Parts: sequence; C-alpha cells; structure tokens
Amino acid sequence: MNYVIIGAGAAGVSAAKEILKNRDNGDQISIFTDENYPFYYRPRLIECLSGEVQVEDIIINDQQWFEDNNIDLYLNQKIIEIDSQNKLVKSEKDQFSYDKLLLANGSHCFVPPFTGVELDNIFTLRTAADLKEINKAAETAQKAVVVGGGLLGLEIAYNFAKADLDTTVLEVAPYLLPMQLDKKGGDLLEAKLKQNNVKVVTDAKTKGFKGQQNVEKVILENQEIEADLVLISTGVRSNTSLVENLDIDKNRGVIVNKRMQTSNSDIYAAGDVAEFNDKIYGIWPPSLAQGRVAGTVMSGGQAEFDGYVPSHKLKVAGINVVSLGELNKEGEFEEEILEDNETYVKVIKNKGEKIGALIVGQYSEQNQILADIKR
Repeated sequence: MNYVIIGAGAAGVSAAKEILKNRDNGDQISIFTDENYPFYYRPRLIECLSGEVQVEDIIINDQQWFEDNNIDLYLNQKIIEIDSQNKLVKSEKDQFSYDKLLLANGSHCFVPPFTGVELDNIFTLRTAADLKEINKAAETAQKAVVVGGGLLGLEIAYNFAKADLDTTVLEVAPYLLPMQLDKKGGDLLEAKLKQNNVKVVTDAKTKGFKGQQNVEKVILENQEIEADLVLISTGVRSNTSLVENLDIDKNRGVIVNKRMQTSNSDIYAAGDVAEFNDKIYGIWPPSLAQGRVAGTVMSGGQAEFDGYVPSHKLKVAGINVVSLGELNKEGEFEEEILEDNETYVKVIKNKGEKIGALIVGQYSEQNQILADIKR
C-alpha cells in the first residue's frame, strides 16, 4: 500500500504515526511539505517572536525520526496538482503515485482588502519561514502594530512587547475578546495588557497602510498610528486550491465524514483543511485527533471523529481567562459578580443553578465554580 500525505503538521504526522502501527512490510509512507522544517509545534511559534525560544527548540520529530521509521519526508516540495483519475500527486519537480491520499495541507492567513498591504515589513504568521522574516525585521523595528485582537493577536502583541518593541493592538470590536468575554471582562483584560506594555485600540476600523517602501503608518477610520512593523492576525482560511478542479465535495474546507473520508473514498482530509459537520476547527488538538482517525482508517482500522469541545480555560498573554457555559449575552438570566477589582468574576445562574462563568485574573475558587457548571 502506498500512503501519501500532503502536509507535515499535526494532522499529517499524527496520521503517519497511526499508519505505522498497522503497516505491512511493503507499505510506503511519503509526506510532502512546502516548509523547510520537519514536524514542529506550531502554536509555540508565537513565543519565538520574543527571542526566548528558537524554531529548533519546538521541533517535535526531526528528520532522523522520519528516517528511523522508514517514512519518506520531502521538505521544500510543494504539491501543486492532484490527478485523482490516475492516483498521482505532482510537485514542480516530480510526480508520485498513491493508493490512499491524505490532505493535511492546513490553512493560510486571511488578509482583508487593506490598501498598501504590499509595503515591506507587513506580515502574517503561519510558518517557521514567516517567523524568520518577522524576527529579521524586528531587529531594526521600534514600533509594532498587530491588526486583530483575537487570542492569537494578543499573544503576538505580548511577545513583541517582551522583545522591547513599542506595541499596539487594533481590535475592531468595542472591547477585547467579545466572543469569550463581556465588556467588563474585556476592559479588565485590556488594563492588564497595558501593565505588560501592550497598548490597545478598540473600535479600530483599519483601512490600510502608508509608507514609501517600508510601512510607516497604519491608517484607521479616525486616526493614524506610526509603525515600522505590522502583523495582520485576522483569521485563517483552509488551503483548498489543490482540490478546486477535483470532483470532491467542498465548501469552506474539504468536506469529510466521521472517518475523515472525503466524497472520494481513497482521499481523506484532516486538520485545518477539513470541514466536519460545517466546522473547521483551526486549532491544534482537533487536528491531532482528526489525523489519528484518518491514519487508522486509511490503514484498515476502525475509528471515528465525534467533534471537539474547545477548552475554555485560556492563558492570554500570561493572564488567566475563563469563559464557560452560558454567557448571558441576551440578559435573560441572573448574574452574580463575585470579584470586580484586580480580578473579575461573574457567575450566570438559572433558577439558582450555575450555568456559566467569566473569570479574568487569578481566583482561588475557580475550579469549584467550573465543576459546579459542568455538573
């Protein structure tokens, strides 16, 4: 059996590890990536912005591991076409046959139609190669602006500030993390970030960028902010270009069933490129889980993916944030504020029963509250 995996990230490598368990002597496993590094822990790339961690420190399985397990790893080899009729994948250099194919080629950063986005020193962060470019620019930069105040954007800004850059975050909503917090919680998080030398502008409608060759200013609807380094963190989109001309079901991602099979029974998908029950998760744990299911099923085993419930206990720029259960956005339930100073704690109740909670900061009774809600 000839197994081909496109993508050497969480989904692709976790699939390969499952195939190894069921592998017959003649089976071949080939993994293709357009990156220069083998399997690394992508969520920690952000930490590399502060200079405290290097890319080499976050590699999980190096090239030797792939060799030891008789897996053919093709670095810097981008697959540009899939011929499903003849069961071939093609790179710019060569073509390779498959019996079972896994699409684990991830996602790319979404960049809104800003003006001036072609200026130098404007970046997105998705790969180790992106990181190297950003760190090189950061060596001579003084003022960094992060466009997008979601979880990823805040982590990026925190690490820029730790690297002694004058850092500002732009969030289009009226307060930070509107999906996870209420205004009080968002405002307290903003205050705590300011204590960590991160400036925040909310209600920030970014229009574009100005400069000669390098970016010099970020243009908002009602002000301009000086910047010589900009990082855009406004979400991701699945890498579906490989399947555009294939007769395969797709929507925002490649549609899969519980066995991670696409509508073509010999092609599977997992991770950021896969859409399961109208969801694309875009985070590490479900990518690992989907990869394990795909690898098991591809190699003749039985497994199913039943979805993923994200953890609601977060560390946002080193600050404890909890968002769980009913957040009472419509104001139909009773609320009890337990702390409202350095720490903010709000519990939502329905007929006396705890059904939701928001916590920003450290709170000694946190675990008890979470246990009550989960019960």
